[in-house]
Amino acid sequence: MYRLLLIIAALMIGSATIAQSSFQTIVPAKPVVNGESFTVQYVLKGDIREPEVLLPDFWPCRLISGPDIHVVSNGSYPTRNYVFTLQAPGIGRYRIPGIIIKSEGQRLQSEGGWVQVTERDKHMRLTQQEASSDYYLAPGENAREKIRKNLFVNVSVNTKTCYAGQPVTATFKLYSRLESKSDIVKNPGFYGFTVYDMVSLDDKVVTTEEINGRLFDVHTIRKVQLYPLQPGVFSIDAMHIKNKVEFSRSAVYKKTEQEIIEGLAGGADDKNNDPDVEVVETDIETEPVNITVKPLPEKSKPADFNGAVGRFNIKANVSAGQLAKNEEGFLEVTISGSGNFIQLEAPVINWPSNLEGFEPVIRDSLDKNGVPLQGSRTFRYAFVSGIPGNYKVPAIRLSFFDPGDGAFHSIQSEETALSVSNEAKQVAVPAGQSGTSIASANKKAARTAVVIVVSLVLLILLYWIIKKKDKQPLPEQEKPALPSADELLQPVMDVMDGEGNEFYKALHTAAWDFLRQRFHLSGSEMNKQFAAGKMKLAGVDDELSIRFFAMLSQCEQGLYTGAALEEEKEALVKQAKEIMRKMEEMISLDHSAYL
Repeated sequence: MYRLLLIIAALMIGSATIAQSSFQTIVPAKPVVNGESFTVQYVLKGDIREPEVLLPDFWPCRLISGPDIHVVSNGSYPTRNYVFTLQAPGIGRYRIPGIIIKSEGQRLQSEGGWVQVTERDKHMRLTQQEASSDYYLAPGENAREKIRKNLFVNVSVNTKTCYAGQPVTATFKLYSRLESKSDIVKNPGFYGFTVYDMVSLDDKVVTTEEINGRLFDVHTIRKVQLYPLQPGVFSIDAMHIKNKVEFSRSAVYKKTEQEIIEGLAGGADDKNNDPDVEVVETDIETEPVNITVKPLPEKSKPADFNGAVGRFNIKANVSAGQLAKNEEGFLEVTISGSGNFIQLEAPVINWPSNLEGFEPVIRDSLDKNGVPLQGSRTFRYAFVSGIPGNYKVPAIRLSFFDPGDGAFHSIQSEETALSVSNEAKQVAVPAGQSGTSIASANKKAARTAVVIVVSLVLLILLYWIIKKKDKQPLPEQEKPALPSADELLQPVMDVMDGEGNEFYKALHTAAWDFLRQRFHLSGSEMNKQFAAGKMKLAGVDDELSIRFFAMLSQCEQGLYTGAALEEEKEALVKQAKEIMRKMEEMISLDHSAYL
């Protein structure tokens, strides 16, 4: 009886805690322009322990990103803000559902709301009175001071301290209340990180935020997940933007609009001939951000730990449990959960003797909105055996570090069994040939063999006659030497003064040619993960590998922006030469062993 009373009291306390909490849905108070995205916020206040969020179905609106979760301590109880970015399918009025929070067996649901989506012209008419003061430059008003207060770019990160392999989210936003055209002339460098893009300029994520009582149009330029490669202090470089801001010196009503492009600086100048209109050019940039990456603890680190950080599960299965002799089979190893998937290396398979395995093909199924990445990575290994028998592929082990509890964990798949029969795989006879007799097949094969033999004899005689006429023996040709780093980079030097992305394209090609020639890469091996493994086997130290791939990433960013100052090009080529030369020296120390 006493125990029953305790249980009832605990339930009553839990119910009272939920009842004292509040859950609010915040939707845009003003109409949203058709084609632009908007944010929906769910604000939870109260002492809710380990809340589980049940995500709603926003259809017909499209989920762009979220939930972005912000926790603010306010007195005794924290406030949790779950933010989603959505886009409506067209003009109209749309119902935004509430969401459900579960905690300790209790449920709390927020109210829904409505969002009105209007055409752009109507939205301009509704807001022109508010916007007129921003476009209008009053007599004596300083244009650059007005730009400083009403146009700026900002980068925010979810943390400045993390473990190696634990993601950092960086979001670059442009805030504006002005009529502006902005050109991103320099994207930030993410040296020391593996980069996973979540939102780009092409997604056209535009929202409205209130700052100091004033509404700003907010354009999300880029949102990325950054996975640190090693411990240390790494910097997120500045993003540099050039702007042309238009003002009118006559009191006109106009809804200010913003246009953002990448890498088109120096293009056609669209001058306005209106004498009352003034265009002011200005530069803005984000502040560099330092990220401190802590090393993983050495205590209790498993010997087979290979850099997996997060929380994972692992399973393995074969495509068929019964195979014919020399028939190709497939072993699929799937790692699921959340963590640094893009850095996961292929698990080591301890193949039984007489079972030959090959390098895996990798397939990802990831949710780009999850932080860290959520989903799965599948490694598909082909294998074959010419020896009949029963085989067992041992359990496959995975060790990972979980930042949530700060500890290492080791898991493993189930043992996988298969058998190889004594018979070769039967090849199906094509339709229309099933009636061919064995005797006819033998006659046809004999005629074919005679034709082949006669053809070979004639070819040998012809070759002997040609060789006999040529009395001068050809000198023995030496194996051509590999081109040096300077020779590989010469085409890059030739396009240093070129326009567009030719410079980055040439440097990107030269870098991959260097990897292909020095590390014998071909076909599907031409990827960063495989190349990094070959570098390690060849004796290239980790620091140099990181510098090489950081240079390659900068190249790839340049391919999209196509904008760089001449001194940046020279610095990049100088850096590429230095890295390639050092890499050549490291390889030559034990080149014969590597080959």
